[in-house]
Amino acid sequence: MKVWHSEGHSTKLQKSGNNGESAGGVPLFFSFLISQFSFRFLAYSLVSFTSLSFAASNTVITVPGDQGKPKALEISPALRDYCGLIYACGLKVRAGTCPAPKDLGPPAPFSPQGERCVEARELETRGLRADNPEYGFRLFRLLGFEYRVVYHIPDTVEISRARLEYLLNDIPLSAKLISHYRQTPYKAEYVNAAHTQFKGEKGTRLRGEARLISGSYAERRLIYLGTGVAEIAFWTLVGPGMMDFNYRELPATGKIPERIVYDLKVVVFPGNGMINSIMNLGLFRNVVSDKVRGVLTDITETAKLLKADQGKQLLKNMEWSADERKKIETLLKLE
Repeated sequence: MKVWHSEGHSTKLQKSGNNGESAGGVPLFFSFLISQFSFRFLAYSLVSFTSLSFAASNTVITVPGDQGKPKALEISPALRDYCGLIYACGLKVRAGTCPAPKDLGPPAPFSPQGERCVEARELETRGLRADNPEYGFRLFRLLGFEYRVVYHIPDTVEISRARLEYLLNDIPLSAKLISHYRQTPYKAEYVNAAHTQFKGEKGTRLRGEARLISGSYAERRLIYLGTGVAEIAFWTLVGPGMMDFNYRELPATGKIPERIVYDLKVVVFPGNGMINSIMNLGLFRNVVSDKVRGVLTDITETAKLLKADQGKQLLKNMEWSADERKKIETLLKLE
């Protein structure tokens, strides 16, 4: 009997030895975090779509490459994931992108009305088409992966929308402010001129890179795709994922200041059924939520400390550049 399955690049789980180095290796995933006042760092970003391993096959087809130029690729686990989703959800791609359904083996068990297909069609309506030459194959291949775990993390944080969105536009400044006020080693830098892609780390245990692929501040929704590594207890988690961040402001009332209510959705892609079960455990989910909320604590407490001293620690500190001090002055003027 043929059984539909998904293989190839996925999340990996490695158990750390007493010396802190990774020992052993089981396929799985986790991600990074969305740094400080910026919710791009807010959760755990994601890990590696680079180098997809393709299994050997006699059938050769053409699919869109990441750089916009078609490449000849073999039918592989990654291609089966991608094309299985395309056929199951009734999505449209260029002719020649996928082989005939019969050549892929058993069809993917996704209902056109199911969560995966609803998610895929919504992304397409947002302009993220499955044949997008930049990241379409990566994104939709993951959406078609056999195993996945979804974390929903809602919460409320005490920070105004104006300050949040100002800091979303300058992640390196945000990370440096947290490091100063919370004595927590955050680092971040942009890796493209548009400031839509960044990499960052929190100490030695959280690091990753992510890219904003859809959404805007006006919409109050941001969708990221990326790569990351998180060391939690005895485990090192490595793998790809997607993050969807929705937020809205609650106006100040009486003595209660303006707040942000958010709903964070993180989707990760375990490499097999055993790891899928582990990542669905309540204990594991609690660890994930605690890590996210720990970042949020750093965010809100830094905001309070900056407001309390009106930047006096920083505005005369020559270790901060004139440009950074000017940005802090602008931030302090925001309500």
